[in-house]
Amino acid sequence: MAGQHLSAQTEVKKPAEAFEMFFGTFVNNDETALGKLNDYLRPTVEGQNAYQVNFKETSEEMLKTSVDNFLAAFPKATASACKKEAEDYFREMLNNFKQGKLTIKNVKVVPNEYVENEKIAEVTYSVSFKVPSKLTSGPTGDTKKVKPEVLKQYLTQAAQEFKNADKTVTTDQQFSLYELKEGGKIYYWNGSPDEIVSNLTDFYFDSFGSKE
Repeated sequence: MAGQHLSAQTEVKKPAEAFEMFFGTFVNNDETALGKLNDYLRPTVEGQNAYQVNFKETSEEMLKTSVDNFLAAFPKATASACKKEAEDYFREMLNNFKQGKLTIKNVKVVPNEYVENEKIAEVTYSVSFKVPSKLTSGPTGDTKKVKPEVLKQYLTQAAQEFKNADKTVTTDQQFSLYELKEGGKIYYWNGSPDEIVSNLTDFYFDSFGSKE
């Protein structure tokens, strides 16, 4: 009994709670989740903030990259005339991603085969997104000949379809959280939380668009 008592370390939060904070921060871009995550991990990073994220800045950056990459396929005059519509379209699309709903299905704590006396929490979860059940097809033919009014009409309609997304798509995923022991307490973390986003991004972008 005494031996058991000595080795008993308390979990500051259950793995599921820790994962919810990671998900809320990196997928939903939720300021409250980021604050809670930093508060939770602070003792493990010498009182610092583990993550410093400016959601507005990163969102604008992602939007700009998406828009620029998309418009690069079209003639300069068309791209220039349709910039606002392209921004509206990608903003709606990315907003739907950020509103992904999380359901934790199972948490399994297993020994870490690479580190003695350490454990890994394997979190199995599902995420559902709202997407359009039918998405207007983009302009056909040679993209270098697409007229501004044609592209404008397509982007305006597609943005509206994302705004009124009427279909729910769900994916099952798994993510590992590693034990971190500090001051007799157990924390759960993963050094690559972006993995949550990249796995979900692939699923999300494959869930709409042309299926022919």
